[in-house]
Amino acid sequence: MTLADVVAEVSAALGIEKLAPEDDLIEAGLDSIRMMRLAGQWRRQGYDIDFATMAARPTASAWAEILGAQIADTETGDTQAGDAGASQEDRESARDDAETFALAPMQHAYWVGRSAEQELGGVSAHLYVEFDADNDLDPERLQQVLRRLVGIHPMLRAVIDDAGRQHIGPVEGVRPLAVNDWRTLDDDERETALQQVRSAKTHQRLDVAAGQVIDVTLSRLPGGRSRLHLDVDMLAADAVSYRVLIDDLARLYRGEAVTEPQLSFRDYLSSRAGTAADPADELWWAQRLDELPEPPALPVRAGAENSATVRLHHWIDEAQTAAVHAAARSASVTTAAALASVFASSIGRWSANSSFLLNLPLFDREPIHPDIDRVVGDFTSSVLIDVPAATDGDDAASRARELQRRMYANAAHNGCSGLEVLRELGRRRGRQMIAPVVYTSALGLGELFSGAAREVFGSPVWIVSQGPQVLLDAQVTEFSGGLLLNWDVRADAFEDGVVEEMFDDYRRRVDALAARRPEGAPSGPDVAPHHRGPRMEFDIRALHAPVFEHAATSGAAPAIIATGETVNYRDLAARALRVASALRAGGVAPGDTVAVRLPKGPDQVVAVVGVLSAGAAYLPISVDQPPNRARMIIEKSGAAALLGEPITGEPVIGANSSTVPVISLADALAGSPLTEPVIADPTEVAYVLYTSGSTGEPKGVEVTHAAAANTIAAINDRWSIGAQDRSLGLSALEFDLSVYDIFGMFAAGGAVVAATADQRRDPFTWPALVADHRVSVVNVAPGLLRVLLERLTEREDAAASLRLVITGGDWVDTDLPRMVAELNPHTAFAGLGGATETAIHSTICETTGATPDVDLASSQAAARAVPYGYPMANMAARVTDEAGADRPDWVPGELWLGGAGVAVGYRGDAVRTAEKFVEIDGIRWYRTGDLARYLPDGCLEFLGRADHQVKVRGHRVELGEVEAACRDIDRVTDAVAWLDDSTPARLVAACGVRSGGGESATDADVIRDGLAARLPDYMIPSVITVLAELPLTVNGKLDRVAIRIAAQSDPQMTVEAAVSPEGPVEEAVADIVADILDLDEVSVTADFFALGGDSVRGTAVIATIRESLETTALTAADLFAARTARALAARLVERTVAAEGTDMRLIEMARLYLEVAAMSDEELYAESPR
Repeated sequence: MTLADVVAEVSAALGIEKLAPEDDLIEAGLDSIRMMRLAGQWRRQGYDIDFATMAARPTASAWAEILGAQIADTETGDTQAGDAGASQEDRESARDDAETFALAPMQHAYWVGRSAEQELGGVSAHLYVEFDADNDLDPERLQQVLRRLVGIHPMLRAVIDDAGRQHIGPVEGVRPLAVNDWRTLDDDERETALQQVRSAKTHQRLDVAAGQVIDVTLSRLPGGRSRLHLDVDMLAADAVSYRVLIDDLARLYRGEAVTEPQLSFRDYLSSRAGTAADPADELWWAQRLDELPEPPALPVRAGAENSATVRLHHWIDEAQTAAVHAAARSASVTTAAALASVFASSIGRWSANSSFLLNLPLFDREPIHPDIDRVVGDFTSSVLIDVPAATDGDDAASRARELQRRMYANAAHNGCSGLEVLRELGRRRGRQMIAPVVYTSALGLGELFSGAAREVFGSPVWIVSQGPQVLLDAQVTEFSGGLLLNWDVRADAFEDGVVEEMFDDYRRRVDALAARRPEGAPSGPDVAPHHRGPRMEFDIRALHAPVFEHAATSGAAPAIIATGETVNYRDLAARALRVASALRAGGVAPGDTVAVRLPKGPDQVVAVVGVLSAGAAYLPISVDQPPNRARMIIEKSGAAALLGEPITGEPVIGANSSTVPVISLADALAGSPLTEPVIADPTEVAYVLYTSGSTGEPKGVEVTHAAAANTIAAINDRWSIGAQDRSLGLSALEFDLSVYDIFGMFAAGGAVVAATADQRRDPFTWPALVADHRVSVVNVAPGLLRVLLERLTEREDAAASLRLVITGGDWVDTDLPRMVAELNPHTAFAGLGGATETAIHSTICETTGATPDVDLASSQAAARAVPYGYPMANMAARVTDEAGADRPDWVPGELWLGGAGVAVGYRGDAVRTAEKFVEIDGIRWYRTGDLARYLPDGCLEFLGRADHQVKVRGHRVELGEVEAACRDIDRVTDAVAWLDDSTPARLVAACGVRSGGGESATDADVIRDGLAARLPDYMIPSVITVLAELPLTVNGKLDRVAIRIAAQSDPQMTVEAAVSPEGPVEEAVADIVADILDLDEVSVTADFFALGGDSVRGTAVIATIRESLETTALTAADLFAARTARALAARLVERTVAAEGTDMRLIEMARLYLEVAAMSDEELYAESPR
């Protein structure tokens, strides 16, 4: 092919006369649809050229160079053309309308998706339009031309049977024109009637098994006006075909001659019947399947499959359209790619996964015949586009270019269609895969409604399409000289306000593109007002300063209360100064760190105050800590001394390879005191807490006096904590809740009731501690709180003094505030969220009082647990994506906590500190690694740890979501989920269940049923083990290691062997399933889709059962509902008995099938009639 030939053909495609060989064809206006047509045209002529190659070098000279280097394989080209065209005789032979023929791939997907058993199924794919005419259309004339139209286009008479095949029905079988004569109705009555028709037809599902694929209604209105309602099922006609048929209908109405195309859709499918998937394209996709992302994880809610479709639209005029074209050309992309990128950017803001799959339909009419453009049928295919995550610094142009590159590359390998890719992806991931977010570009196809259609039937006033297994279908089409951008979306499937906000974001981005402005998507660090806590001025001082103030003004007031001992403020100050003196004598200087290793009790509190009084920071080390780990922490911390009990074994080596001195508390208390305490600057470090690290080594969090003091002041101010209050010191010193237990009381002049180590280990002693010492404030982790509340019920007056219960550090079950209220209805309750790195707590969610932060009875945020709530005073919270941009409401992201409570960082680890702590515009933030989302009222909902994500059958699963769903089930107190070590790995959950007081036990099956109503099937654990209670760590958090060990005793943890079939029917069904899946055998309890099944193979299973067992009792929908051979066989038997009164004939057919299936080829030949 010469350069002149290429220039001529491209010029014709562009509709221009002059085209330079080096002109950029994309800038010249060549869109992807016309480029694909040229590629297909040249391939049919025998040239080896693909869409991606052309898109990479979009000039006529480059294409001529590629084509000119080849000799066209005219034999291949002629053969294709001949087969595709087919002779008139062949076509006549093929037009036995009663003979069934196979559905095209997209037709099959639409047909399967009609089943309510399918995810997002239960609806038809159809396009419904209303036209308003200023004239009174003639019903009789319209009926006549409608009859002629369905005669001209056979697919308007298509009948789809239960086996998933189609044939052409008679013209007489098509639903006649329906007429509504509303010319005498008043305005209100007429509008009500029209709305009822619109609502019904927008969401109707035509009876395609009865040959109903087109529905036409005429509403006659006052003033000589009409409304035409036209609904077409896309099983019979795609969007381009819709344009053909409405144009033909208009021309027929005007009396023009319209002839039948000399090619039918059936002819077209027949010509393509031998076309298999391209092996090279299959290999190309196979190499990428494991890396393909999931569809967008948008904020949808339960019941999405039942929601109706609504349309949102935005039209830009001719001038704006020209500006969009110009902006696209300047970025070296097509307009279709530019607008697709805009759409992807909007979807990406609301998707929890930043990289995701989009489903792009392709209008795939191969030009095999001159009449091909007039044929009505479903010619669509699809291509999947893997949209990459946005990165910091990306601009709109670079994103559009990258998306276009992927669109072209993926479309170039469409010899393996998007449907085939999804099926193979489903086989690999062991579940049915769908791509429910669709982006359709009809640019380059012309106006959807011709001039003739508008002239006869008027302007379209309502357009909506819907499809099965689709959440959101966005389209861009040429309309009235500009561009019409539509979203057909199942709005009720989304959380409140999400669809409107997403579409508004999309509209603004399109308008920005038309105005040649930057997108300006909100992403900056400016914190929304409802993401900030109240700004308050607190008197921030060193944590121990109030001890000495109270010693001077109210020295006799109790500071530490223990069984058999009370230490007042005067005594506490004196003891602390003695400890400080001993530390100074031992070489400790202000700014140093001192490890405190003492059992829980009053002495431990004295030691901590003493360390601070020496100007040092304290480092808690549990006496139960393994010696080697304790030694490692002290050495890593650079501690100047160890106060308390020595560590057995080798000495602790500190800085400069010197031995860390050990100072006995008893010796220190026997010494002389300092004259006065060292009151550190609030910006100095007050304590260092070592927490477990993801690398296996603990990390030391440095928290200043000011950070901890802000948290303490915020809590004390909110609940008016004063000198009369008493806290219960149950939390271990190395757990940051202890900071408030001690210093929260000292700041207010109250007292801490210090449990001893023995008391802490014995919950039966706790009621006495609370009641005898009038404890008013309880601040413990949820696990310990549950144990405490259960014990308090055993003593009638135990909770009388409680006025505040605050808990955090783990999931806070919604039954905890109810338990508190039952003990004492006047007790305030709040869940608090935060991290060690943000000074104890950062958020508050009070569930009690006149104006609670959240109403547990109605709040969605409290459906699974008490939410994090709202930022505390002088704190802020953000939920961000991977690039650090703020997520919209409802969208999960990483939780950032910022403000006055943020820690200094990790001791001795500058790299990790830089990764986790950032400062933006004067606000210091800690990146928690937790997943959270904001709700529209500003309430923050905790969703789990980001590092608790696992892959289950190829699907990313957040273990925290599984755990939260378990906790949502009645009487499940808590849950832990994990992947076990089996092959393949199974999702396992251990659930703690409280006794039901006479109710039936909540067992694994009940929990599994409850999860089925809350989670998709791949997120339901394969093994659910029920424990009376889940083990806790010493800090009151769930002990995940101990829980996994405890779960091993459950017999379910043993991997099950395959379950064999019982009876001939079950055996026959299992054999058919295995045969279709190309497996030697299947377990009758194995999930069909987990075994590698998909919708096409499922249809084949049902067809084989129907044929082999001579039954019509099953349809494809049954397999999607049953999912296992056993359940499918049970359905078959049940329906056969219901229809025939017995299953004897079915059993005999199953035995016959099994007998034949067991025969060898030689035996079959011997038995066959000859």
